Amino acid sequence: MALGLPSFDEATERRFDEWREARLRDALAWPIGAGAASLLAFIIWDLTLDPSRFWLVVPIRLVAGGVMLWCAWTISHRPAMPLLLMTIIAVTAGTGCVGLTQYLLPDGLLYGPAGLAIFPTVSAICVTRAQLVPLVNLPSALLVGGLLWADGLTGFPLFNTLSFFATGIFAAYVLAHALERTARYGFRLELQLEAEARLDPLTGIANRRRLEEQGEQEVARARRFKRPLTMLLLDLDHFKSINDRYGHATGDHVLKAVARLVGNNLRQTDLFARLGGEEFVALLPETDLETAYGLAEQLRHLLSFTPLRHEGAEIEVTASIGVAAYCPELSSLAAILRAADEALYAAKAGGRNQVVVVRRAEAG
Repeated sequence: MALGLPSFDEATERRFDEWREARLRDALAWPIGAGAASLLAFIIWDLTLDPSRFWLVVPIRLVAGGVMLWCAWTISHRPAMPLLLMTIIAVTAGTGCVGLTQYLLPDGLLYGPAGLAIFPTVSAICVTRAQLVPLVNLPSALLVGGLLWADGLTGFPLFNTLSFFATGIFAAYVLAHALERTARYGFRLELQLEAEARLDPLTGIANRRRLEEQGEQEVARARRFKRPLTMLLLDLDHFKSINDRYGHATGDHVLKAVARLVGNNLRQTDLFARLGGEEFVALLPETDLETAYGLAEQLRHLLSFTPLRHEGAEIEVTASIGVAAYCPELSSLAAILRAADEALYAAKAGGRNQVVVVRRAEAG
């Protein structure tokens, strides 16, 4: 965590940048458009300072305002254009317009240094990260520095002008830091909600939604690289009788205990999910049918010989398991799941507490 900001891993940091940029693109058109309008509003300042040079500076304001409006339109309608580049152009156009008009008007840099702080400060709302504030204002700094050198400003007026400009950049960094901090906490909350939406609230393992999303990715990987992929569909035998005899609280305890017991005997690369009720799925990448069958038997024996205890009651639990694998005939997650369900039905019809394997992979 740098400078008090919540940090993420590298992949999540990239997601955060994309997430923040998408929201900035939706929000920046109006502020940048308002900045363009403000440039025209300061025509009154030009008239007050030197009416004779009014027509000299108006074109500068019109061009700068047009550039900023173009940036606002591009940010909203052309997402392929880099947001950072459009921000640099917009901020440079605004600051450059203020600096040039002050340079061209008599004593403009002397009387209007505060104007040079406006656009650097506003740049805070345009960046995805606070660390980008100096980069966004770098072209403006070079331009302002060149104008001050050309104007020959010295002493306190020079110090005063530089102080206003530097204060604008510093204020932008502080504000951008606060905005980024808020955005990161919001993004972290969104990640938590996203994760919770893919977890079964009772057992804490993956739910059907996550199984479908991640499962399709695993099937695509198996298809692309011609790697084995197997599924175990596990259903607790006579689970209704447990609820009827001991109550639903005990039934929930059994489901959580089974999820923990089975999950502890799977690999980190395996996806373990609850389909609903007393049905569970284990998706096993890089696992052939024979290996999956051996694992299914191991899990079946483990459940059979591990009585579960809750509130003084000892509860015996058995499971029927259907096993199916990716193959040309079963080339989608839904097809594999249907085949595993057929095998599970056969296991139940054959007396329960057994494993049945779909052998279509050999026939295919």
